[in-house]
Amino acid sequence: VLYSKAANMPDSELFELISENRSMSRKLEDYGEQKSTSISTAKRLAEFLGDQMVRDAGLSCRYIISRKPEGSPVTERAIPLAIFQAEPTVRKHFLRKWLKSSSLQDFDIRTILDWDYYIERLGSAIQKIITIPAALQQVKNPVPRVKHPDWLHKKLLEKSDVCRQKKISELFVLEGRRQVGIA
Repeated sequence: VLYSKAANMPDSELFELISENRSMSRKLEDYGEQKSTSISTAKRLAEFLGDQMVRDAGLSCRYIISRKPEGSPVTERAIPLAIFQAEPTVRKHFLRKWLKSSSLQDFDIRTILDWDYYIERLGSAIQKIITIPAALQQVKNPVPRVKHPDWLHKKLLEKSDVCRQKKISELFVLEGRRQVGIA
C-alpha cells in the first residue's frame, strides 16, 4: 500500500489505514506552548470547526502527516482528517493555508501525504519487532526491504569477524571461589 501510494484503494480505506488517532487528556489551553501532532491537530480543528468544538478535555484527534510545508517538523505537518469531509471550497482554503502553498491545485490525499514518513515509521516498527531480534539470533533478515540500522550492522560484523582477537575473559570461565579452611 505504501510503495504503490494506495493507487487502487478507495479514500475511505486509505484514511482508515494511514490516519493516527490520539486523545488529549486535558483541555487544549492547558497545553500552553507545547508542541505535538495532537495539539497541532486540535488547533487546526478549532480554526476549521470553531473553538467550542475543542474546548473540553478528552478530544479525539484523527490526523494524517502531510509532506508540506517541506522541511517543517512533523508536529507542524499534522492535518486533521475532518478537513477531507468538508465542502470543497472550505477544504481547499484550509489545505492551502496549512500546507503553506497558495498555488496548490491537487487536493487528492495521495499527493498530500508524506509517504516517506509512513514508510520510515513502518520500517522502524518492523525493525523493532522482526529484523533486529532475527539478526541477534543469527537469522538472515526476513524483511530485506527494511535494512538493518548501522549499529546492528556493525555489531553483526564484529560477531562474525574471524580475525577478531578474543578477549582474555572470553577464554576463561570463572568458577566459584573455593573455601579455605583453617586447621
